[in-house]
Amino acid sequence: MPTIDLAPAPRPLALPDGRPAAAAWSLDPTVRHLNHGSFGAVPLVAQREQDRQRRLMEASPVQWFPALPGKIEAARSTLAGFLGVAVDDLALVPNASAGASVAYNSLPARPGGEVLVTDHGYGAVTMGAERLARRWGGTLRTAHVPLDADEDTAYACVTAAMGEATGLVVIDHITSATARWMPVGRIAAAARRRGIPVLVDGAHVPGLAADPLAGVDCDIWVGNLHKFGCAPRGTAALVARTALRDGLFPLIDSWGARDPFPHRFDTQGTVDATSYLAASTALDFVGDTWGWETARTYMEELADYAERIV
Repeated sequence: MPTIDLAPAPRPLALPDGRPAAAAWSLDPTVRHLNHGSFGAVPLVAQREQDRQRRLMEASPVQWFPALPGKIEAARSTLAGFLGVAVDDLALVPNASAGASVAYNSLPARPGGEVLVTDHGYGAVTMGAERLARRWGGTLRTAHVPLDADEDTAYACVTAAMGEATGLVVIDHITSATARWMPVGRIAAAARRRGIPVLVDGAHVPGLAADPLAGVDCDIWVGNLHKFGCAPRGTAALVARTALRDGLFPLIDSWGARDPFPHRFDTQGTVDATSYLAASTALDFVGDTWGWETARTYMEELADYAERIV
């Protein structure tokens, strides 16, 4: 058999004390954790911070929960800085799918309207879009984007499917099933010219992009911090920067329901929100230990190396 000439593997990241980076996580050393995009792994330092917050909660629940909205607002401020958005544009939700469900439950009804998705969409988000279309008495329209489509082709495929009946466009920032960046900024701009609201599913983007929403003028953007961001699971961002945000409400009504967006999302009864409070610890750990640009470069080089092997 012919010999395949492979470039060497990228040099692994190490901790300041020389130990391998994996030593900062609690991952089973006998299992290779390759799918960070589905279930991110949480650094030990963030696990400990979440445990500390839980101990405070359990030590005095009657003190904890009245003060919790203020704690969440402070956490939002830090996370908004990481995403490069204004704190008053950011609400915290359990995951990107929950953020999409917030949009589906809150958007004004469009009787007979059409919800436009692509055939690269995440299953749960697409199923929610289908239910929304049924509630509207309309239809779900699926734009086909070929696997080998370049940015211009992907843009053309989606915009060609927009029509008079289109009441919402749902588009992945990075597709889950096919791992491709979509031209969401261009698609959102085209939809805005037509007066069509846009929901961008950016589930995989936080941590992979330095400035996730740069050039993306959409109505609602959702992204998970617990994937490549390494935050405790159950931490996601919902960013809304147009007038539609005034109609966005949490999936659970609580005592903050009369507060303006995003503050109404800070009050969610007795939910365990310690994942929100420990999220910045995870982000800061990666940033302070290696720097996010270094981490992104390493992940890209490692993925390229894996592709060459396959």
